Amino acid sequence: MDITTIISENEMNTLKNMIGKTFNKYKCDPFINSPMVYGIVGIYVEGKPFKITSLLKEVKRFLTTDEVAQFKITETTDNNIKTFMDNGKMIETPVNSKIKSISVVNDFQTVKHNGENYEFSSTVGFIFTLEDSREISFEIGTWFSEMITIHRGYDLIEKFTKTDDFLEEWEDCNGFVANITREITVIE
Repeated sequence: MDITTIISENEMNTLKNMIGKTFNKYKCDPFINSPMVYGIVGIYVEGKPFKITSLLKEVKRFLTTDEVAQFKITETTDNNIKTFMDNGKMIETPVNSKIKSISVVNDFQTVKHNGENYEFSSTVGFIFTLEDSREISFEIGTWFSEMITIHRGYDLIEKFTKTDDFLEEWEDCNGFVANITREITVIE
C-alpha cells in the first residue's frame, strides 16, 4: 500500500507549465462560514481548465490503513469542474494576473514505535504567487478532510495549518515519538 500522497511528476510538470501564464480565474462552491469548499476547485490558466481535488484514498498511514485526503491537480474540461455538493452552484472569482511562481507544500511525517520508523508523506497545498506579489493558496488542512481551504493575500504559508497539529495528535500516545518536517518547493 502507498505511504505517500505527494503529487506526481506529471502534476509537477503541469504546474511548471503554468509559470508566466495568466491565471484567469478560479471556480468553486461559495464559502459558508469559512474559506473552505468541498472536494474540488477549478482554476483557469490561459483559458485552459484544471481541477484541484481533495479526494479520499485508502492508504497505509503509519500502523493502520486509513482514508486519507489526496491533493491532485489535473488538466480537464470545463464540464468536469462541477460541484460535489447536492444542489451546489459553482461561482467564479476573477484573478487575471500572470503567475510568477508556484510553491508546492509537502509534509513529511514520521512516527517511531518499538524501534520501528513509520513514514507518511503528503502534498498539503499550493501557493500561486502572482506578478503583483499577491498570493492565492489551496490547502488540505487535515489529513482526513476533503475540504479545500482557499486564501488570498500575502505570506499565505503563515495561514497554513501548523505542523504542531500533527505532533499534538500523538502526544498522548505512550511509546510513540512523532516528528514532522515541511518542505516547500518553489517552481519559478
